Amino acid sequence: MLRNEIQKKTGLTRKAIEYYEEKGLINPKKVENGYRDYSDKDLDVLIKILLFRKIGMSILEIESCLSSDGDILSSVLRRRQHQLDIDERKKEVLELIIKGENQEIINRKLELIESEESIYERLEKIFPGYFGQMIFSAYQPFLNETLEKDEEEYFKKYIEYLDKLPNFELTKDEQSYIEKISSAFDTHTLKEVNKSKIEAIENAKEWLKDNKDAISQYEFYKNSEEYKNSMMKQIQDKLKEYMKDNKYYEIAIPLIRKFSKSYNNYYEKLLKANEQFLNLKG
Repeated sequence: MLRNEIQKKTGLTRKAIEYYEEKGLINPKKVENGYRDYSDKDLDVLIKILLFRKIGMSILEIESCLSSDGDILSSVLRRRQHQLDIDERKKEVLELIIKGENQEIINRKLELIESEESIYERLEKIFPGYFGQMIFSAYQPFLNETLEKDEEEYFKKYIEYLDKLPNFELTKDEQSYIEKISSAFDTHTLKEVNKSKIEAIENAKEWLKDNKDAISQYEFYKNSEEYKNSMMKQIQDKLKEYMKDNKYYEIAIPLIRKFSKSYNNYYEKLLKANEQFLNLKG
């Protein structure tokens, strides 16, 4: 089937179909005249994607569902139900505030809600603004879990450590730059980047082999004058120096490993992946 036929059958725009192809969700054959030939399987996948999008599923959730033949749908449903429950409780608290209810009762309700929020949600509320985003974005995939009772102590120590840090000073131009790229670098893009990082360490040897050219190009760019003179390099250097001066890697990383099991697992695999990368370069 040609694309115009697929569009008629699904109601999808050309750009939407191209996007799903770019994401690897469909794989039409490229024929000699440059057109794409879409299979019945491609059509079935696009119909599923359209259905999933209509009920508000993210691309990451859709990718997981398609790759698992729908087995993950139950877990998506549980997450959605959990979020709906939390939203309902927040609504109840808002109603209590409007009614002028006793503050102690409101606080107890809020404590129950907070105990079921993800670590990332809690950190975002505690440290709003670009400082929090710059610090936490790298850990986002590992902070979607809730805190266990035995992890609360280490979480509090992490909060105390961050709160006592001196201000991370940026010029107005640097602040404007961060705000500009943050608005373009949406949550979905961030998840995609972090997903790639996780995939890289899950099978480091294979990933390094498959991405050898991309790694070489990246290293070439990092050594280029364009990057060395860029605002991004300037900010990254400042952040690295800031973390080094405040012993972030010695103090904060061990605490994160204590209150996030998934990050600790990632960290251990990362150490092995770095060793393989260094061996490959050697």
